[in-house]
Amino acid sequence: MRLHEKVAIVTGSTGGIGKAIATGYADEGASVVICGRREHLAKDIADELTGRGRKALAIRLDVTSSDSINNLVDQVVNQFGKIDILVNNSGISPVWKHAEDTSEEVWGQIITTNLTGAFLCAQAVGRVMIKQKSGKIINMTSVGGKVALPRLVAYCASKAGIVMLTKVLAAEWARHNILVNGIGPSFVETDLTAGLRANDAIYNNTMSRNPLKRFAKPEEIVGTAIFLASDESNYITGQTIFIDGGWLAT
Repeated sequence: MRLHEKVAIVTGSTGGIGKAIATGYADEGASVVICGRREHLAKDIADELTGRGRKALAIRLDVTSSDSINNLVDQVVNQFGKIDILVNNSGISPVWKHAEDTSEEVWGQIITTNLTGAFLCAQAVGRVMIKQKSGKIINMTSVGGKVALPRLVAYCASKAGIVMLTKVLAAEWARHNILVNGIGPSFVETDLTAGLRANDAIYNNTMSRNPLKRFAKPEEIVGTAIFLASDESNYITGQTIFIDGGWLAT
């Protein structure tokens, strides 16, 4: 129970990596806030966890809305009195297009959700953590924040921004005992990558860069997320750990 009595917010936890991390945190003893735009799914997951004797709360969240984020933070503080852990997991990648065909609207949508949303959540939760003089923030980036993924220009730009956001927040908030780190998976078996996995040409090209020749499973991200949220990582900040099947080694 490495997260016993900790309070954790996991954004975008109604499915995929976020759900896996939230479940892992709950199993480690944390009170977990399940949040995303699909409130009914958040409630279903929270009910599933509480039915197994875990502690969970469902709250609707739109990371593109400051009002929604502030409402989330207020509700969590009112309910639990503190916030120990924030996982910025919300993210989208709705298009697979060449840069010259990427519209300003799509660019803005991806940057706003993936990068601005992570900043706004970190800012709002960070204010609580500064008062507490403690906290862990984990930002989900991607191998695409480190290397170029053709036809994913906005996604890669947003995830590279997350890497630097992590560094700057770590440097600024270390004096408040707030540790900020990132996790950078390569492709993971989630709804977000279903279309990519269904396209043989794209899938084979992607796997040609990956020494393990497979996508990660959401559960394979959880151990690192627990480590970074626990006391075992109390001297690590400003780092991004890539879970990439060896991609960056080649």
